[in-house]
Amino acid sequence: MTARTLLGLSIALPLALACADPADDVDAGTEVDAGADTSFDAGPAVLPLDRPGIDAANAPDPSDEVRYQGYLRFLWDTFGTEVLDDWPPTEFMRALMTDEPDVFGDQFASFGFTPDPNDEFPVGFKRGIDDPTRMHETCALCHVGTLPDGRVWLGLPAEFDYGAFRIAVNARWVAAGNEPLFTELQLEKATELGPGRFHAESSTYPTPVPADYPAYFELGRRSHFNYLGTGRETRAETYFSVFTFGAGDPNPTEAVVPFPHRERLAPLVAFLETIDAPAAPAEDATLVAAGRAVFERARCSSCHHPEDPALNVIVPYDDEGIERIPGDDEAFPLGTIATSPDHRALIDGEAGPDDRTDLIQFILRNRLLVGPSEGYRAQPLVGVWATAPYLHNGSVPTLDDLLRPASERPVTFERGTFTVDTTRTGNSNQGHEFGTALSDEDRTALIAYLHSL
Repeated sequence: MTARTLLGLSIALPLALACADPADDVDAGTEVDAGADTSFDAGPAVLPLDRPGIDAANAPDPSDEVRYQGYLRFLWDTFGTEVLDDWPPTEFMRALMTDEPDVFGDQFASFGFTPDPNDEFPVGFKRGIDDPTRMHETCALCHVGTLPDGRVWLGLPAEFDYGAFRIAVNARWVAAGNEPLFTELQLEKATELGPGRFHAESSTYPTPVPADYPAYFELGRRSHFNYLGTGRETRAETYFSVFTFGAGDPNPTEAVVPFPHRERLAPLVAFLETIDAPAAPAEDATLVAAGRAVFERARCSSCHHPEDPALNVIVPYDDEGIERIPGDDEAFPLGTIATSPDHRALIDGEAGPDDRTDLIQFILRNRLLVGPSEGYRAQPLVGVWATAPYLHNGSVPTLDDLLRPASERPVTFERGTFTVDTTRTGNSNQGHEFGTALSDEDRTALIAYLHSL
């Protein structure tokens, strides 16, 4: 999910929940002030099915009309937010590809975008539905990736370099005589991202708080969303994402782009709930069975529940660096974890906007199921073989590294052409030292089991 999904919810959500009135069952785009414009739908409720899909290994069948309609929205729908001018006009972006092919050619391939052979622009970066002369991201930008065997997979975290791309586009835009797209602080922090990560902090927060693009596998089976766990349903996370794009922001009467009607979003939610994970490569069955036993013996199942990820809860963050397995200390029934202290700013609300009134009203108006957070959601493990690197900030390159003490994990490693330096702000690879005292034999077996999920 994008930045606003994470920002400051630990403060906003308790107030929202306390103020929620069960009688106010209002859907998106229907609650208005007296005399206000009631045309809150930002576009057609049904996207025409003549837009092409992509050659993804797990694309839904067109006969499944609702999911297929949601799939096309996932790929194509900008929800009208292109009019906010977050990017230069379409023709400017087209000219970059032809004028500087070494940098921007082949649909910005050097930045790691997934190409779309059916369109002039890559997956997830499209002409606007409402205004095709302008551009915006779609959901697919961050949540479509390529497996090691070359298959494109929906829901797989993307590996494009968002920060480097924005810096490069901004430089050409300014050189053409235009005002910068970003502040100097935003550009400085963008250099710290690298492939596969976005900024989870507000634009004015002084230091970067990077987070990995999450996997969107089997969302309908989860009970906690985003790495803080504040979303409690796929619908809430979907609405937050569209709101973050700029639709309905800051509120219905002041928004430049109206928030879309529920009928426009319902198919997208249905699709997101049912994206399957890629089947794992074959593992030695005996080794997998041994690894399952290690998983139980090492008490990994205290936090991670492969059979029912809805049981995964939020593990509280411990400021003193103490990590506890649930059940070991009755004062901490959910256990504790001590990963990345820089991300504590999100839990405390320090890295978010000062005024959360509109966000709270958005939650109430749309009856979104949300909750507070004191830590990090235990990660669902389905498809974990395909989602390296690990931890919420992508600071540990392999499962083998994660199952070793933090002192033995790589200090730096390459992610594409970017060097992840775990000594830099926001990149800490500390914490989650559970299972780090295993023998080499048990570690190998446990990894085989995890890769089989």
